[in-house]
Amino acid sequence: MTTTSAEEFEAHRPRLFSLAYRLLGSAEEAEDAVQDVYLRYSGADRAGIEHPAAWLAKVVTNLCLNRLTSARARRERYVGTWLPEPVITSDGTLGPLESAEQRDAVSMAMLVLLERLTPTWGHLPRP
Repeated sequence: MTTTSAEEFEAHRPRLFSLAYRLLGSAEEAEDAVQDVYLRYSGADRAGIEHPAAWLAKVVTNLCLNRLTSARARRERYVGTWLPEPVITSDGTLGPLESAEQRDAVSMAMLVLLERLTPTWGHLPRP
């Protein structure tokens, strides 16, 4: 892979990781998928690729969907809840202020939601 194409791939890496993470729910699996895309991109005939961003997004999406399909049997046996794992940010941690802000934001959003919702039982016809 030439320096130019490697640099081009690196420019798309954050978006590819974000897409893979949203599909897979695991930072480790997402990074593996992005690395697989890098290997495919380095071996591809880039003369036939008109829009590298679209090509890379399509390849990472297909790889993630293949991983999800092959992992279905493992997930069907798992009895716990499936929540995406946290991703370490640029500084590596969430401080007490950031987590307090997030809790307050979620709490406020829930209050707004509850105020705007109408009770469904009030709109149902009585028997």
